[in-house]
Amino acid sequence: MTKLRTSITASAAVALFAATPSVAAAQDGGDTTLGGTVPSFTELVLPKAKTVLQTFPTAKTYTTSFQVAVTTTEPTLQLSLADGDVASGTKRGRLASGSKLLPHPVEARVGSTAFAPLNLPVDTPLSRFTGPLSRGKTTVNLRQTVEKKAAGSYRKLVLVTVSLDTP
Repeated sequence: MTKLRTSITASAAVALFAATPSVAAAQDGGDTTLGGTVPSFTELVLPKAKTVLQTFPTAKTYTTSFQVAVTTTEPTLQLSLADGDVASGTKRGRLASGSKLLPHPVEARVGSTAFAPLNLPVDTPLSRFTGPLSRGKTTVNLRQTVEKKAAGSYRKLVLVTVSLDTP
């Protein structure tokens, strides 16, 4: 029985290979166009930050960071941060505890570039990704300079975006 099964399998494989040239010959007639479309895809993954900028018991510069992972079919993407609480005014980019504001804005950077304040009238561009890319990672560093003890629990909603064009 074992020899018979082997023989049948081998015959089927030969028959498939024998049929392949005639199919290919039919496609060479110029009537068949090969091609396809890959839809545009972009994904931004933000894991939870390990530490937060919330309380400031002494005067110093506080820092934290978080990872960003990007997947895209696009050739380039721009990563940027913006204030998610307000679009303009004195609160833009600054940590707040109720009506109290820290005097300096939160600053951000990727890699060894200069820190950029988040109180600018446009989103702060931080990095450019070159695609296509699958879960390309980078680290966003945040810092807050505090001149004196700041009582209270401070917060700021920060929007992290990737876009095809510079925001």
